[in-house]
Amino acid sequence: MSDSKAVSEEYRAALEAWMQKQYDGSATGSGRTWPRLSFQEALALTELTAGSDSHGRSVKRFVSRRPAWKPGGELPWDLLFKDLKGPRPMHQGPGVFGGVVYAQAPLAAARAIEAEDQGETGADTGKKPRGKLGIHSIQGVFTSPGLRDRPFVFEVSSLSTGKSFATRLVSVRQPTQPSDPPTGPFPASDADKPLKNVCFTCMTTFKRSVPTQDDVQTAQSAQQRYADMLSKRKPHEWPISPQSDVDLVRDLFPHEGPGAFPVLDMHKVDMRKYNEDRPLSERRELIYYRLLEPLPRDDVNAHIVCHAFEADRNGLIMLGNHIGYGYSMGNAASLSYSFYVHVNPDEAVMGDQEWWLQEVSWPRVSAGRCMMECRIWSPQGRHIASAYQDGIILPSKTPKL
Repeated sequence: MSDSKAVSEEYRAALEAWMQKQYDGSATGSGRTWPRLSFQEALALTELTAGSDSHGRSVKRFVSRRPAWKPGGELPWDLLFKDLKGPRPMHQGPGVFGGVVYAQAPLAAARAIEAEDQGETGADTGKKPRGKLGIHSIQGVFTSPGLRDRPFVFEVSSLSTGKSFATRLVSVRQPTQPSDPPTGPFPASDADKPLKNVCFTCMTTFKRSVPTQDDVQTAQSAQQRYADMLSKRKPHEWPISPQSDVDLVRDLFPHEGPGAFPVLDMHKVDMRKYNEDRPLSERRELIYYRLLEPLPRDDVNAHIVCHAFEADRNGLIMLGNHIGYGYSMGNAASLSYSFYVHVNPDEAVMGDQEWWLQEVSWPRVSAGRCMMECRIWSPQGRHIASAYQDGIILPSKTPKL
């Protein structure tokens, strides 16, 4: 037997033995707990001295303060592999959760435009009060994985500014070297170090609140359409959303909880019975979520980016389970992600302990990619926002088990 084949067989045997312990009652999890940061801590930004782009136009700059969360980073892989001889198998890629930079980039744009708007309004006290300038859409493109051991540096430039609609472009990069310490909090001076190429770009549009003339949505909300499933348990009684919602990872670590996942509590509704006889394009996943800690109600853009942060969680890899990649997941990565707010920004505000509902579907899979659609529903059954994500989804060349 070749050395590589022997290692593969040893790895497979270790996984099978570990999994048996998880379900025969002899294992109850590692018992490890992790601090979970609020929005104010996890997504904190520091504004830097403004700069200029290659055309001499003003650019506002921000830097993140905390390491981005990494899916599965708190799972006890060390215990799983402790008896293996030789090198441990690679079980994670280098990238962090893309929802972190996807939330922070429009947040940086919002902080920049809020300051401009406040300054303009304050300079002319005779102006008629205007509606809030809230995030209307986020169009994001991921070009390389974000790294956990260094901050993100955000450059915000103006594309257009009107009385009721504005657009900002955000380019995001990271330093070429890890921070010191790599565990954070990161010093603002990291932003002055040499930077890598752009890892994420987004265009964020802002629109002022206006009175609603007409209000139309689907005849039944998600809460009404899936009432039979949702009525079986209260939101917090459904299982905690897995750190990494891949069948193999979920079966290996059924008792590990959310790890250090920040900002939100998330619980996944068991939709297996609903999905079992339906084609892929008609299957659904439902996720309840709420804030870990309250946010000021008047900080509407913070609430909106929390919804966008949530909608990026586990979506593509949940599809992998439905198409048979759950035990042989290969590449899975977001390429582009669009988020649209359909209402005035104050309707996206999350109250204390309010459970919101995400409805997920995958209407198209082709060419090694998938299209994911999400709808965000308020506790009152209002369709508040939609997300559309295109990403890579491929099986591994060899099964993991």
